[in-house]
Amino acid sequence: MNRRQFVNNVSLAVTAAAVTAAPSRSSAAPASALRLRFVGMMAFVNRSDGSLLAATPGRTRAHLSHQAFLMARRGTRAADVLGMQAAHGVVPGAFDMRLDGADPAAFVYRCLHNTTLDVTSGRGAVAKQSSQMAHMDRIAPGSHVRGDIEQWASGRVSLRGGRLVDSAAHPDAGRTWSFGAYRQALTDAVDFHGDAGTELRLTSGAEARTLALGAGDAEDIWVISATTASETVDPTRIEHTAAAFEFLSASAPVIAECADASGRAVPTTELPCSHQLGAALHGAAGESRFPPFSEFCFLIETGS
Repeated sequence: MNRRQFVNNVSLAVTAAAVTAAPSRSSAAPASALRLRFVGMMAFVNRSDGSLLAATPGRTRAHLSHQAFLMARRGTRAADVLGMQAAHGVVPGAFDMRLDGADPAAFVYRCLHNTTLDVTSGRGAVAKQSSQMAHMDRIAPGSHVRGDIEQWASGRVSLRGGRLVDSAAHPDAGRTWSFGAYRQALTDAVDFHGDAGTELRLTSGAEARTLALGAGDAEDIWVISATTASETVDPTRIEHTAAAFEFLSASAPVIAECADASGRAVPTTELPCSHQLGAALHGAAGESRFPPFSEFCFLIETGS
């Protein structure tokens, strides 16, 4: 090897090392002005314009009540602008394992019943980096989303732009679940990240509230769909699968099962928006249930 070849090889090696040690700014994930965390049973409907509708089920013929609500930390701009309030007896860790041990007094809530939240982070389609939501078209090939799903929904969140990634709020998230012969990894939580310039608009009847996020803003908001409890719970079998099928389409339900699922014990908690069910959900001290009050509740992705 002559001197010129040696110098060139050393230069290339140093350049490669520098690239490895210090990745370019463009390859790093952008900072989020908003993290909107979806937890529980709900459907994500892919619309023809690239936006997503996240719809939470209400009461079904299976007599399973789904309570949809927003949650945020007390004192944040999101909590103030979106009109969230404290709720006695609600334990945040019952819905999201990442909040185990968190002070309940540090969180506030807003019911999503008959409420729409529009979230816009740019003009493009949502970048879907999530792969663990239940794939309805593979579980029930040929199934069609109800044309009136927004009327069936207890709450609605519309997403445009930003990106959606898999997350987890329950230890059984990420395990492989079976719908008959079809098997896939399922999650019970996804995080939507919106950058600076993201706008949230909440409407409910004559009420309208808008939150605009700019550079330097950082807001965490949870969208939670909780369900009422059963007398007994088998963590290896998701009884709420039938309710999910009823909510989405006329397809016959295929119950999700996972022999490795272990469930999760949580402290007894109230639902922040429950008036009819509040008294029934009071339990003895030290009682444990599976979240949200029943079992692992997966998220569903389906076509428009």
